[in-house]
Amino acid sequence: MKRLTLIRGLLAPLALAAVLAACSGASAAPPAGTPAPAGSPISAGGTVAVVAKDIKFTTPAVAVTAGSPFTIAFDNQDGAPHNVAISDANGASVFKGEIVSSKKVDYAVPALAAGTYTFICDVHPDMKGTITAQ
Repeated sequence: MKRLTLIRGLLAPLALAAVLAACSGASAAPPAGTPAPAGSPISAGGTVAVVAKDIKFTTPAVAVTAGSPFTIAFDNQDGAPHNVAISDANGASVFKGEIVSSKKVDYAVPALAAGTYTFICDVHPDMKGTITAQ
C-alpha cells in the first residue's frame, strides 16, 4: 500500500501540471511583436527585425505574410545614418523609412502582395536585402 501511495504522490503533480497547461490556452507561438528570425515567415501583423551594422544589413533576407501590414524593427547600430526603403520587382518604391543614426525605430509597413521585394538604405545604396511576401 505504501508503494501505491508513493506512486500517487509522484503522479499527482504531473497530472495537475498537464491539466493546467491544457486549460491555460498556452501555445508554443512567441508573444505578439516578437521579431521573427531572418528568412522565416511571420504571423499576420507581425514584426521582422532588420539590423544595420558596419555599413551593411546583417539581416539581408526576411519573410513576411503577404496581404498583411507588418512592422520592421530597425536597429541602426552604426554612427552613420541609415534607413530601409522597399521597392517592388519593377523598382517602384513601396515604402521609405525615416533615416536615423545610432538608434532603433519601428517602421509600420503596409501590406505587400505576394512576391519578392528589395530593400536598400537610401544613404548607402550598396546596402541591400530581400523581403519575401508569402
